[in-house]
Amino acid sequence: MILATLVLVSHTLKLHGGSDPLGRLTGGEVDLGTVAVDGFFALSGYLIVGSYLNSSTTGRYLWRRALRILPGFWVCLLVTTFVLLPLAQLLEFGTLDGFPLTGDRSALSYLTSNAALFIRQFEVEGLFGGGTVNGSLYTLFYEFLCYLGVAALGVVGLLRTRTWPLIAFTTAMWLLVVVEVVSGAAMTSRSSTIDIALRFGLMFLAGAALHRLARHVPLGWAGGTIAALVLLQATVLAILVGPDPLSKLVYLSIAPLAVAYLVLLAGASPRLHRIGARRDLSYGLYVYAWPVQALLLLLGARDWPVILYGVTSLTVALLLAWASWAWIESPALHFKSWTPKALTQPSELDAERTEQIDIDHGEEHLPASGPEDAAHGRTIHRPEGGAVRHDPQPAGVAHRRS
Repeated sequence: MILATLVLVSHTLKLHGGSDPLGRLTGGEVDLGTVAVDGFFALSGYLIVGSYLNSSTTGRYLWRRALRILPGFWVCLLVTTFVLLPLAQLLEFGTLDGFPLTGDRSALSYLTSNAALFIRQFEVEGLFGGGTVNGSLYTLFYEFLCYLGVAALGVVGLLRTRTWPLIAFTTAMWLLVVVEVVSGAAMTSRSSTIDIALRFGLMFLAGAALHRLARHVPLGWAGGTIAALVLLQATVLAILVGPDPLSKLVYLSIAPLAVAYLVLLAGASPRLHRIGARRDLSYGLYVYAWPVQALLLLLGARDWPVILYGVTSLTVALLLAWASWAWIESPALHFKSWTPKALTQPSELDAERTEQIDIDHGEEHLPASGPEDAAHGRTIHRPEGGAVRHDPQPAGVAHRRS
């Protein structure tokens, strides 16, 4: 919830005609939204690895991941197409005459082009001044790619008994990011699928690596202080580099593990544990905030004080997030205990993985309970002895992006 709110704050400042302080100092290469979204992916990496290891089959794991992300996403597309876009037409032109329902770059093409999770159409012709309808949804595709990546690593045995393969994979991803940024001034074009996948993949793997190192890297305020200093160093160096692609290189070279550790530490806080403990509104807040903010601009919010714009955006988006959780996301999760028969049959590799976990890991080395709705919200807490475990109920430090 906190991360989703930070994304909204960053977008508020941008859409209102400015930028957040960090973005201003780095020429937009790194901003509050960047750090918040990276935190989402790091948290997701930690939780999703636990989810996979606690799923009896790869098919069941994928079914639960799909239940968590797709129903809310599809309903968001439907609400946008048939409610928010017509409302934008009325606010901009005072009539529904000429509403671009069909055709190229139309409302319906927005729905159909984006339904497979990969956002191929960002604008609808003539609406929002030709601007982006929802600048947050694109990250969900990369999140689901990470889910598939975990399944692939698990199926080939790289998540079963040893820690080093995942650490090696994380290191290799870090080197790829560095090479990509240095060689092509990458990360400056937000439209580059490869660049974005490398950034999000690195953050996801940082969280996943911390899951596998949980016995050796206990969460605590001493570690949090070190991580905060590392993140501060990365931020200061990025600012010193200034508005240059190298500022993102500096950030990505130093920050991933620090961001992951701090997000997990925040999730372990008893006070933050209460946020979203009953209703996880973080996903809905993330997917609805941008179009709400865009609609408010059509009402003249650019002339409002920026604080009023932000508070109003947050209030309206939270109402939509509550509706999404109560009527779509939570009911969908009732099906997590039921899995299509074709996905419940364990393969030989699944059976081998389960056997190895039982023999070599045992209860001590695994999360206390499987984070069934992990990327959008399980709080993490630390029992006696420092071992990191997952809370079985959704909580509010989870998901989404800039």
